[in-house]
Order: sequence, then structure tokens, then C-alpha cells
Amino acid sequence: MEKILAIDGGPKAVTEPNGDWWWKVGDLEKWFVNRVIDDFDNAYDELDKFEEEFRQLVGTRYALATCNGTAAIHSAVFAAGAREGMEVIVPSVTWHASITPILHCGATPVFCDVDPDTYCADPDDVRSRMTSRTCAIVVTHTYGNPADMDSFLDIVDGTDVTLIEDASHAHGAEWDRKQVGSIGDIGCFSLQGSKAVTGIEAGVATTDDPALYDRMLVLGQYGRIEKLAVTGEFAALRNMGLGVKYRANPMAVAMARGQLHRLAGLNSSRRRWFQRLDDALHEIPGVHSQAVYPKATRGGLILYAGTIDADVIGAPVPMVLKALAAEGVPTTPEITPYGYGAMHLEPLFNDFEFSGLGGPWADLPADTRRPMSPGSLPVSERIHRSRFWLTTPVDPSPEWIRQVAAAFAKVAAQGPRLSELAESKP
Repeated sequence: MEKILAIDGGPKAVTEPNGDWWWKVGDLEKWFVNRVIDDFDNAYDELDKFEEEFRQLVGTRYALATCNGTAAIHSAVFAAGAREGMEVIVPSVTWHASITPILHCGATPVFCDVDPDTYCADPDDVRSRMTSRTCAIVVTHTYGNPADMDSFLDIVDGTDVTLIEDASHAHGAEWDRKQVGSIGDIGCFSLQGSKAVTGIEAGVATTDDPALYDRMLVLGQYGRIEKLAVTGEFAALRNMGLGVKYRANPMAVAMARGQLHRLAGLNSSRRRWFQRLDDALHEIPGVHSQAVYPKATRGGLILYAGTIDADVIGAPVPMVLKALAAEGVPTTPEITPYGYGAMHLEPLFNDFEFSGLGGPWADLPADTRRPMSPGSLPVSERIHRSRFWLTTPVDPSPEWIRQVAAAFAKVAAQGPRLSELAESKP
């Protein structure tokens, strides 16, 4: 006899606390922050120290701390030459901050589809969208899972197209044993509160290219430009630069410095339990965890993700997710109707009326946004409709992992009952 679903009044499958021992902020982070407070007159030296440690972690010549990850991506897209008449290719399975800086620069976002298994940008689809106006490609390492960087390096080889890695989720991830953020022309990391390395709000951009570095510097780092500039291209602007202030808060990067010391342990623990749950869910028909390319090593691992095949289970995905939540599975709800899956359908990138606004929006040419309708990126939209997310402790107990897998098996086995519930409830 099948087990009674919790949504029908049966016992929950997940009763074990995850047993996670990891604290986001501990004595180490407090020590780093307090040192900045105690040496207030030299607080900005913390930016130099953090940038040195981060570039050593990633393996690039330069690292530039910013006030958040969005500022890092804006700096990167600007440095790539994004402007009116130019195009930047970007996946729809990402957060809007990978895309909005393209509009801020007056360029056109060109959305691409993704690999159905890894959820990262599909190189073949990207290649088909390249034109003479393409100045950059933004590749997101989705949820900390590296994209196929060999293919993207091949795409930009011999061109002037800048390859930007959105590594916001992927601290410590690797492609072919090389750190993400050092493989393309520019790497962009978020240090926001949910990330593996956090300053609550901060970001960082990495590169080996002095010209790209100076362009990022002159955009958003006034007050630091004369000290850090490499090429002299913008010497006439002195420390003013272009007058935008994306400089990071020294206390934020101090906290992040402490977290850098703990990143290896966080990644090791999360990789271990992600793999255990991957192996368990692989045995359940209709449940597919996010795949990893053979050359990729996940890092940061901001969310555990997968998809539900409604046809195999025999019930609508929303009802499957409700049943999993009732069983005690720690699912994460959507942030926006299209978030992380179908950004190409968001009004901001389609037909939201910009008239009456200031800044770059009121002056955007009519063809800067190319409206897209449902069905235009079928893989991205299918992932969006069928995806599940789990919150990600760092070191959960083995029993919790077993119970989460058992909950998926319990729910997936009762598709007919879930279908009945979906028909009877609005």
C-alpha cells in the first residue's frame, strides 16, 4: 500500500533537522571587520588587501572590488564597449542583474537558450545569434555550475567579442581545473548576503586585460583611479574618472576576506551532499537534478536545482511542489514570475513604457528591446515551468539527505492522486 501523502494528512517524510553546523558570520568575519573599525583612518586599505587575495584565489592579474555584483557586471559590459547599436548575448536562465546593465549602456540584450540539462547558455544557440554588432557574451555559471567554457572560448576566438563570466553564484568553481572568473575576458562575482562569499552587499570583477581593467576602473572607482590605473588611457580624467561610484564598502570586503578563508570548506561540504542527493534522485522517474559537465567542478552551489517531468509523474508541477513542501522538503519559492528561467518574458525587457523616465531609458532606440513571446526560448521556458529549488545548508546530516530523497520518491510515486488534487483545488 502506498504511503499517505502529507498533503492528504499523512506523516511528513522529512522530520530530521538538517544538522547544519555552518554559520554565515563567525568570529573570523567579526575579527576582520573590527580591524577596519579600529584602524578607521586606513579603512580603504582593506580594498587593496581584498583585491589582492581575490585575484590570487581566481588566478588573474587584476581584481576590482565593487559595491555589489550588479555594479561588477555593469563595469564589465561597459568595458566591453556596450553602447547604442551594439548587442550583448545573454541567457534567459539568469537573474535580471546579468541583463539590466546592457540597457544601462544603451545596448541591446539578445537572449539565448540554454542547455536543457546544465541550465547554462547553449553554445550552439549563442553562435547562431552572433552578428557584426555583438560586442560581448555574458555566460552565467548557473547556481554555481560552470558553463561549457571550451565552446565559448572557441566562439570568441579571433573576434573582438568580450567573453564575460557571470560567476555570481560560483565562488571557487572550476572548469578543467581552472577557476571560473579567469577563463573569459572578465569575471563578475556577487558578494551579496546569499552568496558563498558575502560582504552582505559587495561584488568583484576580475580580468587579465589591462585595457578592460582600466575601463572598469574609470567607470566606477573615482578616488582610486590614479593609484590603480595601468594604461594611462584615462590620465586626463585624473581621480574623477567618469564620476560613477561603485567603490565597495571597506567593512563589506573585510567580512568577505574572512569568508575567503572558509570557502574551500564550504565548497567541499556542499559538493559532498549535492552529489549524494544527485545519486539518490537519479533513481526516481520524473525527477532530474541539474547536470554538471565532465570538465566542470561546482562552486558556491547557491541552490540545489532540478526539474520535474509532469508527463512521467502524471501530475502538474505546481501540485508536485506543493506536495513536496507538505512533506517537509525545503523548497524555495519564485522571486518573480519569470525569475531565473524566462527573463526574456519580463516586461522590463519587452514593452514596459519608458517614456517620462530620465537616465538612459527615455533615450533608448526603439529596437534596443526586441519583444519576445512565450515559446521563443522553449528550453528556458520548460526549465522555468518545471524547476524546483532546495535551500542549501552547508553540512546537513546524512539522515536529512536520505529523508529529502525519500520525500521525492514518495511524491513522485503518487502522480494520479496529485492529479486528482490538482483538479479539485484551484
